[in-house]
Amino acid sequence: MAHGPLSSETSAEARHRLRLALSRFYRLEQFDLFFAPSLHVAQVLLSQLFLRQEQARNQHRYASRYPVTELNNLPAVPLIAGTIRLVPHVELPNGRVRPLQDCQNQGVTEASESFASVLHQKLIDEAHLFVTRLDRHAEICSDLVLVALRTHDFSTLVRSELRLFEQGLTLTAMHEALRRIDDPQWRPYNAATVDALSLSAPLSLNSCHQPGLPFASFNVPPSLIAALSDAEDVVKWPQLARLQLTANVRGSGKKSVNMTHHLSRRLQFLLSAGGKSEKAAGRPGGSGSGPKSD
Repeated sequence: MAHGPLSSETSAEARHRLRLALSRFYRLEQFDLFFAPSLHVAQVLLSQLFLRQEQARNQHRYASRYPVTELNNLPAVPLIAGTIRLVPHVELPNGRVRPLQDCQNQGVTEASESFASVLHQKLIDEAHLFVTRLDRHAEICSDLVLVALRTHDFSTLVRSELRLFEQGLTLTAMHEALRRIDDPQWRPYNAATVDALSLSAPLSLNSCHQPGLPFASFNVPPSLIAALSDAEDVVKWPQLARLQLTANVRGSGKKSVNMTHHLSRRLQFLLSAGGKSEKAAGRPGGSGSGPKSD
């Protein structure tokens, strides 16, 4: 998908092209797509928007401004002291998938750990509204957050407010995302999946994550976590005695790749003497940009 010169492109044109690309790659035709610079900004924006809508629904002096059908179609998004909660679809570090209905009953689904992963289809089939970073499994850019609303579930009032906010976004992040999507080496999905994992040596460990996620979680003594070297596929929660190993296999979303054996070997290496000196030696089997599945 060649985008051509970007120098004369307006911000609105770049947002439109990025929306089209994301809709095509991630099967988001049933959603209206909006952009924000961070999850925090998206949370503040949605909180203000839903608070105003709740006022409009409850007060006649506001309700008279809008068609009754618009107000009746507004979904009930829980507000606590005027703020919505972003509820992770995948709970970290426990490695558990929350039912999307539970996410929506508690606030707005935060889908950074499921968007563009093996959980993607379930997300787009069941979610009414979600926000997600684009630098996790999608590997697009770190300066944009996607806000996706199922078109038929939300009023034009919601969409027009979000579109108005977008006008303040700069071109830089849009162009970074478009260049990434244009990279012939880029693949839109992380196809990795990891089953339950057990290790007998050099330490007896059993994974505690829900099987089928693109990572494995383990209960590990904090002293051992502290001794491990840092690596891009290792996430440490020493205060929770939890260690996470991530798997990354780039693909088109058509098939998954089981990485259980790979992560088992990777964990053995980390827990061995060699794992503590891999910065100097270089580590085998790292995730990096990930191998490709298709």
